[in-house]
Amino acid sequence: MDKLIDGIPILTAYHPALLALIILCLSVLVQSFLAGVLGLGKSDEVPGKPLKGSHSDLSFRILRTYANSTENLSVFAITVFLAITVGVAPSLVNWLAGIHVVIRLLYWAIYYSGVGKVAGGPRTITYASGWFVNLMLTGATFIVMLE
Repeated sequence: MDKLIDGIPILTAYHPALLALIILCLSVLVQSFLAGVLGLGKSDEVPGKPLKGSHSDLSFRILRTYANSTENLSVFAITVFLAITVGVAPSLVNWLAGIHVVIRLLYWAIYYSGVGKVAGGPRTITYASGWFVNLMLTGATFIVMLE
């Protein structure tokens, strides 16, 4: 056995959800790089200090997007692993994980572009949608765990 997934055949059914999680991790790594190069390297922002800019500054939006992504990644990853561990239906986990990742990537694109209002616009809608999808996965995990 070379891989854990080979030793636990049920994990194969969750392959799409694990792939979605890998894609999200990669997107956060790309955002980390961009935060350093474009967010901090080309602005007067100081690492570890409160941001000085505003939503009109690309560097501000890059740093805020990265911070938001890192905050949300851990909750999503833990929820996916818990859902798999307790045996939530693979199709449900896979679909919700995929939808969540698409929404998070859309959120990233919208925030970087600066489209819409700061509050209540497309960015807020995508954020709330991703949050709701993660809540559905958490709820499904809780329900299956109680069975």
